[in-house]
Amino acid sequence: MAERVYRTDKLTFLSYGLLTVAYGLFLGLIFKKAGGFTSSLLILLLFVLPVFAYFLFLMKKSVKIDDEGIEVFGLTGRKRINWEEVRSVSLTPGRKYFLFIEGKNGKLAVIDDSTENFVEVAREIRKRVPDRVSENFESLLSSYKRSYTSVGILLLAAFILIFVALKNLFF
Repeated sequence: MAERVYRTDKLTFLSYGLLTVAYGLFLGLIFKKAGGFTSSLLILLLFVLPVFAYFLFLMKKSVKIDDEGIEVFGLTGRKRINWEEVRSVSLTPGRKYFLFIEGKNGKLAVIDDSTENFVEVAREIRKRVPDRVSENFESLLSSYKRSYTSVGILLLAAFILIFVALKNLFF
């Protein structure tokens, strides 16, 4: 099998992108109204920086699967685990699903369900190491439903910021 690369799903990426643009407009509006940098703007910018940083991270986030193993670039850094080194694979449900791949050397790769084709990734891993997946893996995977709550909250926040910015610009 050729290397397969999975990135952040488009909906998550676009919703964070829209929120980033909305914050940019909002900060620009505050900068314009204040006539330059103020201490309040600087404090607000410090609160917004994690959103910008996370959006940049989403551009780089990836899961690569090939014949030798899996490489995950996520919030915990870049982890490469060869198939023969996999100790266990588990799936954790909740508002957001997480796939944990534990290596024999203590490495832990984490994949969340904002990765495109999350179910396909989980099935490919199960196919590679069927004897090392948790007991409830298949039942959890078959009952998987993507939650859109976080995407909805991001979009709502973006639309509110855009509305406030446009209202202050034109009215």
